[in-house]
Amino acid sequence: MWRKAILLSLREKKVFIVFTLIYTTLIFLTSFFIDVGLEGGFGEMAWNFVIIFFVTSLFLSLLYAWILVSRKRRVWATFKCIGYTNKNILVLVSGMIFFTTLVGFFIVIEVLFHYAAIIAYINQTAINFTLLILVDLVPVVVTSFIFIGVQLLAFILAYRKVLKVRPIIALKKVGE
Repeated sequence: MWRKAILLSLREKKVFIVFTLIYTTLIFLTSFFIDVGLEGGFGEMAWNFVIIFFVTSLFLSLLYAWILVSRKRRVWATFKCIGYTNKNILVLVSGMIFFTTLVGFFIVIEVLFHYAAIIAYINQTAINFTLLILVDLVPVVVTSFIFIGVQLLAFILAYRKVLKVRPIIALKKVGE
């Protein structure tokens, strides 16, 4: 089922790319401000940004779940006609949401590793260029786990919307 969820995610290219980039940006910014807040920079403002980014991620997670279920109502109805249960469809939708979040996390990790490698290379050359690591790995991992936890609310919304999809929707405009 997870494989099918990934394939369904990749089939929706525009929505997948947009939400992956949004999640990537939110994970990076939240991790950055958590790291800055732990070091004492920006004072209370850093934690305010963290809260804003978490609320934004919650809103976007709910929006993404709503888009996935609403845009594919006929697909979910067809799946119900061929024997899929609500639980199977929820696994597909949650897999799509989880995969998008996971790809955003891996993009952030990849960019941070390349940034650290470039800084290490520059520091080893003759140029005395001192830049610190942009974001530690621990805040990124913590942020990603919290974002995945936020996705649970999106799963609940998706499940409620999937329950409302009736198989008759798949058969509506067949004869026309």
